[in-house]
Amino acid sequence: MTRVYMPDVAAGATRVEVRGDEAHHLSRVVRARVGDVVGLFDGRGREWRARVDEVTKQSVVVTLGEDVPAVVEPSVQVTLAIGVLKGDQMDSVVRDATVMGVSAIVPIATDHVTVPARAWRDDGAAARWHRVAVAAAKQCQRAVVPRMSAVVPFAEVWTAPRAALVLACVEPGALGVTPGSAWQTIARPASVLLLVGPEGGWSDPEVAQIGAHGGHAVSLGPRTLRAELVPAVAMATLWSTWGWT
Repeated sequence: MTRVYMPDVAAGATRVEVRGDEAHHLSRVVRARVGDVVGLFDGRGREWRARVDEVTKQSVVVTLGEDVPAVVEPSVQVTLAIGVLKGDQMDSVVRDATVMGVSAIVPIATDHVTVPARAWRDDGAAARWHRVAVAAAKQCQRAVVPRMSAVVPFAEVWTAPRAALVLACVEPGALGVTPGSAWQTIARPASVLLLVGPEGGWSDPEVAQIGAHGGHAVSLGPRTLRAELVPAVAMATLWSTWGWT
């Protein structure tokens, strides 16, 4: 079933006017017709079956039907904070992290980030990443879209509500690291801040900050992984260790 993202559905609404990109997708790409049934979700966990009542060049009007039980969310709230990556690598990170169940994504400017600041200083980058997250949520049948932050300095990642556990992924062979096989010794918390560095890894001052905030350095095994692959592997390891619910 075609799914439509509408974050501003009013409480008690029975009819919704879909506009913008979502209306264009319905009318021009999917070619929805009056009487068609689509799924409509608000990105915060609610989803409905909806019937198409009207299709115009500017909008699509639908009538909301019964609630659709949403796919269950993970019991551990995971915030992914990742150093800004080059090119389309961030798109891949956002897509995979959304599918893997993160609650929030915070791109961070770290010492070894090589992407020029002009590439992400305005709101365009964050808006693009949000669209990627929406598309991923549609594809994987998720009713929640992760909160997408603008890029923040590494020092500001600690100003958000404190997570019960801080995990920082580091390269194999780093000193004082919990190996992948020992992740099961970490008790399941209510929330996690998962830190992933850019291609160049963490600087010594950043490692010191992670330690000062009680962070645990963890490894994902003996191989050096590409930075955009680390979040998906880390999330798979978390759910394999703690379970989804």
